[in-house]
Amino acid sequence: MLRTPALTRQGAEDFVYHETRLLDEWRLEEWNGLFTADGVYRLPVEADGDPNVDPMIVDDDAGQRAIRIHQLLRHEHFAQSPRSRTTHHVTNVEVEDTAAADRVFVHCTAIVYEIRPLDFAELQVGLGRQRSIAMRCRYDLRRASDDWKIAEKRILLLDRNVPLYNLTFLL
Repeated sequence: MLRTPALTRQGAEDFVYHETRLLDEWRLEEWNGLFTADGVYRLPVEADGDPNVDPMIVDDDAGQRAIRIHQLLRHEHFAQSPRSRTTHHVTNVEVEDTAAADRVFVHCTAIVYEIRPLDFAELQVGLGRQRSIAMRCRYDLRRASDDWKIAEKRILLLDRNVPLYNLTFLL
């Protein structure tokens, strides 16, 4: 039996670049379509945090992701009024093959620059100030037909042990 070719680094980069462009363009429903039916989106507090035991900043399954996306796109939220503008910068993409032909891990580092435009009538913390959010990401990708889907996106924030404000947008 022939093993299906693993995802190449170039293919992994293309996947991650596409995923982050969807986030930057607020095409969140399309972004959600990149996940498997049981896929999860996690921001752990600890590097090897176990979601069954350890605290998570975010631990969204398909249902929670759908709710989050619906709220961000269709409801006005004080924490996202005005809406964040982001740009993702991804680097150091590595592909880790697994024993399974239909599964790979993709590791990368990223910086997300975020700003919420200043409205002088508003007195919210952080308005008009650009901030950078540094992170390491690990994608557990599974082959579904001819495409790769996210079974888990795990984001480890560099500053996860200090107070974080307004992470109501998606990383």
